[in-house]
Amino acid sequence: MITAPLSIESLKSYLGHRDLTEDLILSKELSFHWANWDQTCLYQRKHFKNFHQNEKLRELNEELLKLRSSPIWLCNKIKVVKSDKFSLYESYLDSRLRLTWFERKDEILFSETGEQGPYYTLTSMKWMDQKIYTQFVMRKILLEHYTLRSFRLNSKIPVSFKLDNDFNVYEDKVVIHQLSEVGVILKITDKKFINKIATAKELELKIPLETYLQVKNLGSTETFNALAAGAIGKTERVSFKLSAKILNFYGNSQNAKRSSGEEFFIFAKYEDLNPVSNQIDLKKIFKPIVEKAKLIITKSLEEMQNEKNKKMRMAA
Repeated sequence: MITAPLSIESLKSYLGHRDLTEDLILSKELSFHWANWDQTCLYQRKHFKNFHQNEKLRELNEELLKLRSSPIWLCNKIKVVKSDKFSLYESYLDSRLRLTWFERKDEILFSETGEQGPYYTLTSMKWMDQKIYTQFVMRKILLEHYTLRSFRLNSKIPVSFKLDNDFNVYEDKVVIHQLSEVGVILKITDKKFINKIATAKELELKIPLETYLQVKNLGSTETFNALAAGAIGKTERVSFKLSAKILNFYGNSQNAKRSSGEEFFIFAKYEDLNPVSNQIDLKKIFKPIVEKAKLIITKSLEEMQNEKNKKMRMAA
């Protein structure tokens, strides 16, 4: 892992040279992964394709191809078909095949142990390993077969979480998982929360913002220098209200049902999070952080490309 201020030097040592699953660590709570922006995805594609530095991609591909030797059995009302895990992940990532396999009225069942079962529904997602799924996504990005994302940062910002119909305050089940220019993705590490949220009216989230308030008026480079240096402020958390109806928007309910293991994700726009007893606008705190990171990475990519163009002219 690289722990350094966001700069052209840190980006140069990251893109094309590190394990494809590795993040560029920006601070204790923030990081960036190349697959989280279309421009860095395009850079990686060009780097691997044009400069023949395919070792990392080849290693990734070989690792995933091993799943062809992991059999699964698929069952519908008519017959049982033997397949493999590689084909299952590929089908889930293909929008046309996903419609056939995962969105049928008569659900398909799967077994990992044999033709006699036991069987589970495909939509239970018991078959999915999040790490393997992420590797398949990255493979598709680099092979030009996948929709690219708008810019976002990964984060591990802790959130205290309370529901209006529950006396408990949950301190270790929710984090802000990603920041974008329009909102946040919350990661909740307890799938039972889906039902809890569905039966609530309102959620209260307490978010530690002091660190980000401290760097609010700094320039782009100064902001990430301070964050990388560990400019940790007070631990007081600012309270925000979020309607439990958030499950009904942005595909949150469907995504929660499809999540694997004990984790699921909820997207909320900044405007959905209303301050309780303060005038802090979450959008004015997090959106500039995202924009500053995007600006530095944009300039870094431009400079890196200029360096390559210069070397090519000199070699001609």
